[in-house]
Amino acid sequence: MNRSQSYVLLATSGFSFILVFSKLLKDAGMSSFEQLFFRLGFGFLVLLSIMLYRRKLHFSERKDVPFFLAIGFTYALFTLSGLSAIAFDTPIPVAVALVYTQPIFTAVISQFTGKEKVSETKAAVILLGVVGAFLVSGLGVTNPQVHLGIVFPILAGFFYAVNLWLKRQAPIGDYTPYQVLFNTFTFALPFLFIVWLLFTNFSANPLFVGIIAPDGYHLALLFFFALFSTVLPYGLLNYVKVGEVSPTTEGLLLLVDPLLHTLWAILFFGQFISGTQYLGAALILASSVLNLKIGTKPPVDNS
Repeated sequence: MNRSQSYVLLATSGFSFILVFSKLLKDAGMSSFEQLFFRLGFGFLVLLSIMLYRRKLHFSERKDVPFFLAIGFTYALFTLSGLSAIAFDTPIPVAVALVYTQPIFTAVISQFTGKEKVSETKAAVILLGVVGAFLVSGLGVTNPQVHLGIVFPILAGFFYAVNLWLKRQAPIGDYTPYQVLFNTFTFALPFLFIVWLLFTNFSANPLFVGIIAPDGYHLALLFFFALFSTVLPYGLLNYVKVGEVSPTTEGLLLLVDPLLHTLWAILFFGQFISGTQYLGAALILASSVLNLKIGTKPPVDNS
């Protein structure tokens, strides 16, 4: 294993604790909104300190404000949706599996934007992921009710796909990856506050929209949440060299994340789900693997 592959696996390890931190904070009485405010706030301060130390602080230029507005808004909704699944008592293995429906939404977005043509083979792979999502959600003929604990991680998968699509439009030549992430947080924080104000009118769930005074335990968890599961993994991915790891290999290595999430859920919280739900999670991961391996056909030019 070369250095870049090691960086990807270490990043995956950091990402795999996201819902673990969220569950610990939720059990300590902190809402998903407040968790995310502090996570992004601490992440912002860590990135600011790094860039000040390296003398590479670079706020968004006026011409790039529309891009950072879009990606900041999307990132806020993506991360909020993922954490909110825990606030509504969704088991970690179910939540993380549904977040990884992202390749399904990515394929649909690519089709509608004309970037890629979804072949019959890829359509079958997407269907496999849809079946997996249905199974892992626990929905069925006897339990047809769709609740927010299922809706939020699926929304996270959608916003994750949109976020990845927007990242491909990033003005990379003008900003380092750290500066892109810093400016994303800069715009995500005010959007998150606006969304919180809106949701307080529709929800009374204190573990979703509530605010508490954090104590030392909360602040310690939040700081390591921001450092170990946000800034560090994104930073490690910045050091991955294209020549040392292909996009497909990187994507496959990142799929270790849901496997580790499931392992931590069992070890730390004793969260076991039904055999059918594990089968659904396996189908989603299989769909993700096949999506990475299957080449997509370019759009047909009929002009």
